[in-house]
Amino acid sequence: MVGVPPPVTGHTVRPRSAIAAAVGWGLVTLGWSWFAVHDGGPVGLVRQVPGLVLAATLVYAVLVRPSVEVSPTGVALRNVVRDVMVPWAALAEVRTRYALTLVTTDGRRFTAWAAPASGRHTDARLTLREVQTLGLGPDEVLPTASASSASQSGAVAAWVRREWGRSVETDGAPLCPTGGAPQCPPGGAPLCPPGGAPVVRTRLARGVLVVAGVSAALVVMTALV
Repeated sequence: MVGVPPPVTGHTVRPRSAIAAAVGWGLVTLGWSWFAVHDGGPVGLVRQVPGLVLAATLVYAVLVRPSVEVSPTGVALRNVVRDVMVPWAALAEVRTRYALTLVTTDGRRFTAWAAPASGRHTDARLTLREVQTLGLGPDEVLPTASASSASQSGAVAAWVRREWGRSVETDGAPLCPTGGAPQCPPGGAPLCPPGGAPVVRTRLARGVLVVAGVSAALVVMTALV
């Protein structure tokens, strides 16, 4: 279809610091383990294992785990301890002021930990070229630099908006806000979904919570022994 971007199938975005955090923590783990063995031998290393696991879990949850996946079916936000799947039919608005935020048709807001906005020192108005690149209408108020593709939130928001518009254009993805003025993707039109409202699915990252809880308990027990 002319003017419609190609689908973004399973495209996942992680924070720019994720790789650096993983590599940095690997080096810290090696150093921590070496000092534990040097000071207390194998027993000393065993006593340090709970602390190593707890710290590694926290680094993973905060810096490595968060991501945003844009697919033909919707947007999946993988945050520190919770995952959210927003189908296109449930999406009403995409914001970028503080971070990538998805507003659903029932008024709920879900923020992506993996796509923060720019800091104050980069807060500036977008150029006309950037507005056209992001697919914004000529009559819309120019957003701040948080919507620019130079910021993490703006870059991911651009992918979300393009795939959202493509979904409506090609598949007729239903959009039926339950209150207020209808919010439509670029080039789309609000349609009522057959068979009821779309469902936004959320779930806790149980694995992260269990490992963090168990390792924290072991750290306390080790300290008391």
